[in-house]
Amino acid sequence: MLRQLLSITQTAERLRVRPEYIHALVAKKRLEFIHGEQLDAAQVERLALLMDKLRKNGIATLVEICAQDHPTG
Repeated sequence: MLRQLLSITQTAERLRVRPEYIHALVAKKRLEFIHGEQLDAAQVERLALLMDKLRKNGIATLVEICAQDHPTG
């Protein structure tokens, strides 16, 4: 299966962050470089959706995500 790859600049635009922050996301293992400094578009899209959700709903989304990861019942 072929992967679509994005540059650091394209990734930063999709995530609405500065290009420098992409390196921090890689260091934190939120993203990983493929073939030099290119990133997997599908991985970027998943992170972008989560970041958009957090931007819109803030702490309520974080609580919901934690609840899904650690059900109490």
